[in-house]
Amino acid sequence: MPEIQESFYSKAIIYFNDSIPDYTLIHANPPVKDTLWVLEFSYSSERHVHEDLYRFGLFCGSLNKYCSVKPDSVSDRIILTVRDENRMKEGIIRLFRQKTEPKAIKGRIVLIIDDFGYNYGTTEQGFMKLNPAVTFSVIPGHAYSSKVAHLAVRYGHPVMIHMPMEPLKYHGGEERFIIMDGMDRHEVEYRINKAVSELPMARGMNNHMGSRITGSVDMINKISRVLKDLDLFFVDSYTVNGTVVRKVMKSHGIRVFERDIFLDHVNSEQDIRRQLIKLSRIAQKKGIAVGIGHNRPLTLMVLRDMIPILENDGFEFVPAGDLIKP
Repeated sequence: MPEIQESFYSKAIIYFNDSIPDYTLIHANPPVKDTLWVLEFSYSSERHVHEDLYRFGLFCGSLNKYCSVKPDSVSDRIILTVRDENRMKEGIIRLFRQKTEPKAIKGRIVLIIDDFGYNYGTTEQGFMKLNPAVTFSVIPGHAYSSKVAHLAVRYGHPVMIHMPMEPLKYHGGEERFIIMDGMDRHEVEYRINKAVSELPMARGMNNHMGSRITGSVDMINKISRVLKDLDLFFVDSYTVNGTVVRKVMKSHGIRVFERDIFLDHVNSEQDIRRQLIKLSRIAQKKGIAVGIGHNRPLTLMVLRDMIPILENDGFEFVPAGDLIKP
């Protein structure tokens, strides 16, 4: 075997050990006359292997070698074949992806962001880039409601209808869609169907305001019948302690859940972080927890920072429609 081949064998070991981190030599058959040399390395699942292979190809070329790449029939294994300047095989390098045990899930977090539809700018664009499981809850009837909902779906986010409902102290607003106490079932059905027509991608609903409506058995019965026909789930934003939503909707077979935490009731970075930590503790205790935040720059800033931290700590973010049963 020519000296240059043995030299390349040694240089390949040095290259993987020194030039590309996180590759570990696990087996080596040195050059022997009339046989191919073999190197085997393992690499971490976090490596960008295509970039590494490109760099290694440049390294081969600098030594007048040719390196071809193909996936092996064995899962998670790549074979590199090294040839000399005459395209004769010299050696084989096998790369194995390290098997990693999946992290135990500490808890699941449903994160709903309310009040989309009023605007579309840098804040809304920032929310689009968060974990796709973050659910967008869009108020119908506003200038950007349809646009934000369609873009959210394009970015992989689930969408809900943030349905306006009468609060205990109503000062006007949302007149085209708001469900008011005392409305008959036909008007309730008309308004919900109108919202669904504008936001057809929505698979669920939560209440915008609504402290008066969610405390009324009669009104929740009317809403439940429509949701049942449309096969929509409901998340009670829990804006009043006297809510009857869960009890009444469960009797109709609606998939219903309740908000555990408002993230940004106090709009300060420290409080939002504190609420997220509290939400994660509830998720760890109960298995799943629902947090509601709002389309605000400060909320976006904290979520952008905290979601990866919580994921790394073992928490899984799931869409609002997941794990919600009657």
